[in-house]
Amino acid sequence: MASSAHSKYLLELPVDWEQVPVRALGTVNAGGTPSRDTPRYWNGTISWVTPAEITQLESKYLSKTNERITYEGLARCAAKLLPEGSLLVTTRATIGAIAVSKHQVCTNQGFKNIVPNETSNVDFYYHLFSIIAPELLRLASGSTFPEINQRNFEAIIVPRPSKTEQRRIAEILDTIDEAIQKTESLISKLKAMKQGLLHDLLTRGLDKNGKLRDPKTHPEQFKDSLLGRIPKEWETARLRGEVDILHGYAFEGKYFSERPPGEVLLVPGNFHREGQLYFEENNTKYFRGPIPKGTVLNNGDILIVMTDLSPRTLILGRVVQLEVPYRVLHNQRIGKIVFKYAETWCTRFFVAIMNDEKIRHNIIINATGTTVHHTSPDRILSNTIVKPRLDEQERLAIVTDTYDTRIRTEEQYRDKLKLQKKGLMHDLLTGKVRAQIKRKDFKL
Repeated sequence: MASSAHSKYLLELPVDWEQVPVRALGTVNAGGTPSRDTPRYWNGTISWVTPAEITQLESKYLSKTNERITYEGLARCAAKLLPEGSLLVTTRATIGAIAVSKHQVCTNQGFKNIVPNETSNVDFYYHLFSIIAPELLRLASGSTFPEINQRNFEAIIVPRPSKTEQRRIAEILDTIDEAIQKTESLISKLKAMKQGLLHDLLTRGLDKNGKLRDPKTHPEQFKDSLLGRIPKEWETARLRGEVDILHGYAFEGKYFSERPPGEVLLVPGNFHREGQLYFEENNTKYFRGPIPKGTVLNNGDILIVMTDLSPRTLILGRVVQLEVPYRVLHNQRIGKIVFKYAETWCTRFFVAIMNDEKIRHNIIINATGTTVHHTSPDRILSNTIVKPRLDEQERLAIVTDTYDTRIRTEEQYRDKLKLQKKGLMHDLLTGKVRAQIKRKDFKL
């Protein structure tokens, strides 16, 4: 029996949309894994995929796999060879990740795969399964790994509009997905360009004419240092001689609330996203208790991540200058950086130095913990950094600001597209707005 939420979704669909079980969309196949103890089953010509590969995709299409099996391996396990255009749905451990196969492929047992029939548009159902993900999660059971069995998966009721309307809905959503992916690609390119430029700026600097110094043409302009060759005019400095790092406060959990009180004080969780501060509904808490003196951060404060809950140390050691329209509490997972000699530093340049790959690498390799990664003020302050003269710091900051501004603009556009897509998915996949336009007529 469907959940009340899924039943409500089905009741509100247009009356001319047929409602059918998943098995009516095409042939449903599970997957399998050949024995790892038999080498001849592996390193063949047949693409074989696991759920982890689906969750890492940047588009809806699966075009390559990490492993391949032989035809003998395929014959010796429960996997089926699926044609191009099959819908791959993860139904074990990771529930509800979706992809469309770009070529023939088989999967492990963590999938239920649909080979669409002539009544089903695979692109439409790729998008549809995204909005019925809660029903997939509800149906999952198991003590070690949550899993949906094939009978329950095939019995899920889904809408089946006309093939023409399926195609039109898919075209609209695909169009906005393409725009999001192109924007993501541009953001990645700009960040790579910035990182490459940052390396040059932090090793060569800019002369008074705004040009990068050239160590090959003018070796006399450089000197040896603890950090390698650097411009003669620069100094190196131990961080502990330049700044202090203040630990945050361990607020009592009983004072946190999911809903805002009269005065909103936000405590971010893992709050860096590519060097920016952000708040999301699912990791933002509101504080209702007494606020100890000095625990409210101010715009302009420089913050560093001391504890990273992400599995791959994505944000440990990231530094940002606070600039948000909220009052933010300084919790114990965040360090506050305070200059000892503020008049000798350009803040924007300092933030760029601290986010350089070399500094972050040193912070990460000296961190403690396996699941939760943690560093300390003492470990961070043991690092050595370059220190140009203030006027050159400011010139360097202007260059990096140009890239930061462009990246932020593209990120804002991407986020706008994602919100637009969310609204379109709700309207189109519930039939509240009928798809009567063609892809070429849809403008972003």
